[in-house]
Amino acid sequence: MGIITVITSGKGGAGKSTVAAGLGCAIARFGRKVVLLDGDAGLRSLDVMLGISERAVYDMSDIFDGNCEPIRAVYQSPVCDGVSVVPAPVSLERMCSPVDMRRLCRGFAQYYDHVIVDCPAGIGQGFECAIAGANRALVVTTPDMICARDAYIVGRILEKRGIPSRLIINRLRPAPILSGKMPDVDEIIDTAMLQLIGIIPEDEEVALTSANGRPLPTDSNAAICLDNIARRFLGEYVPLANLEKMV
Repeated sequence: MGIITVITSGKGGAGKSTVAAGLGCAIARFGRKVVLLDGDAGLRSLDVMLGISERAVYDMSDIFDGNCEPIRAVYQSPVCDGVSVVPAPVSLERMCSPVDMRRLCRGFAQYYDHVIVDCPAGIGQGFECAIAGANRALVVTTPDMICARDAYIVGRILEKRGIPSRLIINRLRPAPILSGKMPDVDEIIDTAMLQLIGIIPEDEEVALTSANGRPLPTDSNAAICLDNIARRFLGEYVPLANLEKMV
């Protein structure tokens, strides 16, 4: 039975979808079979990031509406070997229920090593649906106190649901931290009150590749940090590298 993980945050713009796509590809590079479920109904992006937008005919809602068998809404990514994508519904009205999502996740977990659900922003109906089947969570924050505070709120909700969660600090830039203009890593962790699993630095390559459905260069700063996060996620002990400490 595969592991079901939700990628979430309390605030929009933290980079959940980018992290979900990047982490899914990183895990696949270690020989695992991964499927990404885009839970952001009406605002889907994983289909573009992972290069399947032009050939996606069915989405998650078609599975629940009985328009297709589940396998027909699963698309192998040409960007990352070993990664498949289930696109989100095109409108909010077609979003599934938490019960349906739980059933779908558990079904895919029989065939994939990792099921990763990309959660919409906020803690509304979309959030409830996305976390319904999860047995792990990764909470994404940017290095600002508002986003970190929202990560704390999400972490407490997940804790009450019995879903263990870890923190990813995304889009970290060293210069504002070293100059005292932005909070440092320890301040973000203390505010979010979640155990850190990794840090992803600001990297122009991420935006360029995501927007064009191309693979992230494996020697880029972000890819190196995502690989480290994937290794920790898979149970390996990997200390924070100098790049991740950003000092």
